[in-house]
Amino acid sequence: MTKKHILLIEDNLGDIALFEEAITYYDLNIDLTVIEDGQSSLDYLSQFSNTGYVELPDLIIVDLNLPMVNGKKILEKIKTDQVLKYIPTIIFTTSELYGDLKDCYENNANAYLVKPIDIIEYFETIKIIDTFWLQKCTAFKLEIES
Repeated sequence: MTKKHILLIEDNLGDIALFEEAITYYDLNIDLTVIEDGQSSLDYLSQFSNTGYVELPDLIIVDLNLPMVNGKKILEKIKTDQVLKYIPTIIFTTSELYGDLKDCYENNANAYLVKPIDIIEYFETIKIIDTFWLQKCTAFKLEIES
């Protein structure tokens, strides 16, 4: 079985470590790329729009509170890009603010998840993301001519 590629845009080293530990704990078939700031993530994502065919991530997970460029701006870039907009994009954040939730869904987030405080719940959330988004959902893959 081919590994699924998740792009995690997250600056909190503790959350990154938990995400990686959950993948190992459940032996998930995931190849994880981590980018720790908003500007670097935009630079990384631009390669998919500015070149011929490259393997796109199967799922993008974005924190809202990032240095340099916040998660809302990243989401907006993803969902307005002719190539990236088809990639399921989840907001994974500590924010429970109605305004953040509304803004993200208005910008076509596929899901908005509040990070659990409890480690067991955090791990279970990662497992659920894998089961639903990477195993059960049929993702649309844009065919790009090179």
